[in-house]
This record gives sequence, structure tokens and C-alpha cells, in this order.
Amino acid sequence: MRELDGPDFETPGTVDNFKYGDKEREVKKVATCLTATPNVLKRAKEIGADLIITHEPTYYTHIDEIHHSKIVDLKIAAVEEAGIPICRYHDHMHFAADDMIALGFLDVMGWRGRFDGDVSFVLDEAMTPLEIARDIEKKTGVAHCRIIGRRDGRVTKIGLYLGHRGGECWNALKFAEGDVELAIGGEWCEWADGEPVRDAAEFGLQRTAIMMGHAGSERDGMRYLAKEINRRFKDLGITAEYVECGELYTYTDSEK
Repeated sequence: MRELDGPDFETPGTVDNFKYGDKEREVKKVATCLTATPNVLKRAKEIGADLIITHEPTYYTHIDEIHHSKIVDLKIAAVEEAGIPICRYHDHMHFAADDMIALGFLDVMGWRGRFDGDVSFVLDEAMTPLEIARDIEKKTGVAHCRIIGRRDGRVTKIGLYLGHRGGECWNALKFAEGDVELAIGGEWCEWADGEPVRDAAEFGLQRTAIMMGHAGSERDGMRYLAKEINRRFKDLGITAEYVECGELYTYTDSEK
């Protein structure tokens, strides 16, 4: 992990910078989160956080441009009420030597295998896509994984496209004709990204995509970041706590 106060933290061309508050404020308690929802802001204040590190935007655009509307103005007021500096830590997490979001996911899953530091993970022992989806639900707390393509057949070659990966990183047509057998992601466009996977499976190829939901696929990376801060900065008396935002969706088979 690059040091959060390193000289390249606010590198031009990334979205990683301070979004609100005094960056010179003394920090003893850090709250990490996937996104700074109103409930997360309240919880961060309750635990006495001096800094919030969020992975996703606060104001609904990737670079946190503020386009005033009723909901944006309510969010601005909530941020000001919390009074805690907020910084975004996104690009550096994904493009470090080892993708920290993927490391957090793999830390929770506990699978034995080989990770290339980017998106490729090879299992030591093959599993079926259905077994993998059920294991994800059990270990990450995601309520429902959605499976596209084959549920059967045993796979070892996995692509970790956590969050929302597009462009050169994720391409459904290339996936369908490549050697990766299973893609695990947060969210994709169903017709553009899902249909090629379903068709590939119907053509007899061992191809599956599992969608966890955006929050479900990346939040363990922010838990991992809190653990790293506690490990690296404990001698300075700085502690970190992960604050859960919850999944975006609720479900008909759940009471909440």
C-alpha cells in the first residue's frame, strides 16, 4: 500500500484527493468505507473519526463534480454536519503492485491459489461456479449472487473484475473466447456484458459470470485497508475502523 500521505497521493489524472475538510487536521482515528452514505457519515462521527477514507464518490460522479440538486444539497449538508475531512482512495488501490480491493476479497474468501496482483486468480483445486457463488455468499455476506452462464463444470481460472470494470480490463466478447473460465464482478450491463456469456455457455463453452453487486464485491477491500492502517500506523497511535454502508439493494426474502 502506498502511504496515504505520500507525495503522489494527489496525483493529477486520478480521482484520489481530498473532497472535503482540512487536510492538515491531526488524525488519530480513521473511518474507511466503500461510500460515504448519510448513515456512514453519522457512524463515523459517533466513533470519533478524524478522517473518512472512501473508495467511491460522495457526490455521484466519478470525479465528484458537484451539480446542485435537492439530493446533492442534502448530501453537502450531511457532510458539513459530520464535519469530518473526506478523501477518496480509489485509483491507487486498484493500480498498486497488488490490487488492494482484490486482496481484501481474497483475504475474506481464503481460497488457495495464485493471484497475479491484477485480475487473474487460479485456484489450486477446481470448484463449480455454483459452489463458488455459494461460498461467496457465505463468506462475504452478499445476500444473492447472480449467475450468468454455466453453473456446472469445474473451473480454476478466475478473473476478478470487482466493482465495475470496463474498457480494456473487462470485455465480454474477449472473455468468451479467452481462457478465463469464470468472471467475478460487482456490476455489468446485462445486455452488453451478460448476453455474450450466456451465449458462450449455450454454445458449450465453460463460461460463467457471477455478479455480486458493486458494494458486495469491493467493501472487503476497504476492510482490508483499515487492517493495513492499523498495522502500519499503530506506533503513531493511529487506528482505523471500517464502517459498513450495506448493499444497495434489499430483497423480497429478507425482513430488512
